[in-house]
Amino acid sequence: MLSTVVDDFYDGGGSKDEQLHLIQLVEKWNGVSATDFTSEKVEIIFTALRNTVNELGEKAFKWQRRDITSHIVQIWVTLIKSMMIEGEWLEKKTIPTINEYNTNAYVSFALGPIVLRALYLVGHYLSEDAVRSSEYHNLFRLMSTCGRNLNDIQGFKKDKKTGKLNGVSLLMIHDPAVSTKEEAMRKLTACIDSSRSGLMELILKKNGSVVPRACKDLFWDMCRVVHLFYVSNDGYTSAQQMVGYVNYVLFIPLQLPEEM
Repeated sequence: MLSTVVDDFYDGGGSKDEQLHLIQLVEKWNGVSATDFTSEKVEIIFTALRNTVNELGEKAFKWQRRDITSHIVQIWVTLIKSMMIEGEWLEKKTIPTINEYNTNAYVSFALGPIVLRALYLVGHYLSEDAVRSSEYHNLFRLMSTCGRNLNDIQGFKKDKKTGKLNGVSLLMIHDPAVSTKEEAMRKLTACIDSSRSGLMELILKKNGSVVPRACKDLFWDMCRVVHLFYVSNDGYTSAQQMVGYVNYVLFIPLQLPEEM
């Protein structure tokens, strides 16, 4: 929910000065006081971020025996900056290259504050070396790439109406082998399949792996969630359908054939 609020803030909900100021405050983090806020919007969002991150830091200390707050703050800084880049592209009508878009888009999909922070709470020690490893980064990149491409496919019509570029439209612009949205979507689907396979390969890897298996499983679980979320449309605009899925998982008893 907090990621959505921040995304809306950088998607026209805040002024350019407010957006820059929020980044500066999150980068500063320690020592921010009431006199530092230039608007009520910035104060509300920063306060919510600070309370959420500090609460998580306290809970994670039980398992990690160290302060992981600075890492969670950096996750938010990276996410917010990626959101601002997308906002600037839209404002200036900039058409990024496919590589520029992909490098930024998997971060702005906003799974960092959801999955990466949860890794500290699954009951396994996650070392600094593991967090800085290429394995950790690639697990996050592949999971997020699946989500972003699924989002771009299902959100193409909506993004086109609002003037936003996404992976589908950029392929139609830049890729000489792509001339229709159907061709672009097929290419993104192939990328999703490749990313999902790469993710599973990393999860199953034992030799040389520094990320605990229980932590790696979270990346796969979220990959499954985003596939469900975008199975037929954009889950954000299909709240009733999402509630139905939740009810099936949590409340509606599983019905087995009588002979079983």
